[in-house]
Amino acid sequence: TFWYQFGMVLKEGLYDAAEHRDDIFKVCRFFSTDAPRKLTSLDDYIARMKDGQDEIYYITGENAESLQKSPQIEGFKARGLEVLLFTDTVDSFWLQMADEYKGKKFTSVTKGSVDLGKFGKKDAPETAEEKTDEADMTALLAALSTALKKEVKQVRLSNRLTDSPVCLIADESGVDMHMERVLKIQQKYEPVANKKILEINADHALIRKMADMAKGDAESEDIKDAARLLYDQACIIQGEPVEDPSSFVRRMADFMQRGLAA
Repeated sequence: TFWYQFGMVLKEGLYDAAEHRDDIFKVCRFFSTDAPRKLTSLDDYIARMKDGQDEIYYITGENAESLQKSPQIEGFKARGLEVLLFTDTVDSFWLQMADEYKGKKFTSVTKGSVDLGKFGKKDAPETAEEKTDEADMTALLAALSTALKKEVKQVRLSNRLTDSPVCLIADESGVDMHMERVLKIQQKYEPVANKKILEINADHALIRKMADMAKGDAESEDIKDAARLLYDQACIIQGEPVEDPSSFVRRMADFMQRGLAA
């Protein structure tokens, strides 16, 4: 109850009261993927960290329920890695001033590259037949990069995704996506060049199908339309506006029509 009433005010001290930051961190409470309806401390989070984990993973957004469904955390949840859910606007600001706690770096799961390879998945290991050879994605990656060269900085394979086909990630040196949205609303911030990275799930059935199509004809209109749909889908999931809603609806209707007719 105390935290719900005064927590956001206390966290302002993380931004502008550096001399008291360590003490404030001790009383801070956050939601997490392990218990989205129960608050946890940073010390308890660290105590639950997996062997070999030296970073505090987090994601920022409007509310814990929607953050729980973010595609960027799928790979973390699959490996039993707890992700803190930062839902107050002030979180995006104090993170710019305080980048670690007790030697553990705060790491956004929606920004830059994250090495999840050292952590095994909770489920049984996938067989070789179930995994997609990265070489099979070469033609598709090139086709998507060409089709979306104005929209994204890079298209790459993802180790974050397990269920979703695509997601957007901020570049390592770019502005965090939620921070950018907050600045746009509160300070009319307009980034000059802050293109996102589009990550694709090589083991998703849709991506596999597109990869097969790209091997045959990487310049086909179907590939180009699918590329736009994937990008627009990633924007929608991220809470970003679709640049051309009319074209999005047309492409979606065309694909649905062909799918129903098949």
